Amino acid sequence: MPFVTVEYSERLAGTFDRRAFAREVHEAAPTGINASTEAFKTRFRVIEESYFGADEDDIDAVFIQAAILSGRTPKAIEALSETLLEIARKHVTGVAGRRLHVMVETREMERDYYRAHKE
Repeated sequence: MPFVTVEYSERLAGTFDRRAFAREVHEAAPTGINASTEAFKTRFRVIEESYFGADEDDIDAVFIQAAILSGRTPKAIEALSETLLEIARKHVTGVAGRRLHVMVETREMERDYYRAHKE
């Protein structure tokens, strides 16, 4: 915990350095929300198909969602979103002739209801 889920357009597979993104997120993001590097878990999913606006088919996208345990200040949550956006912009490059949209949502999970098992 925290969980970072990244969905990205299939066309970006060759221009998105996912390993570097995750490594930098795990190093930089924990300080603002009082979490450890070891606590961060990042996973990636390819978006095979997506639609934007009114038939806009020249857009590739990266959607980042961070789920953190409740109890952080609004300022800390906002700072995490900004950090994730900044790191993503460093590690993904748009495909020539296409537009790139990068979006981040940080949400809280209720601490009282979160459970995990580790071996």
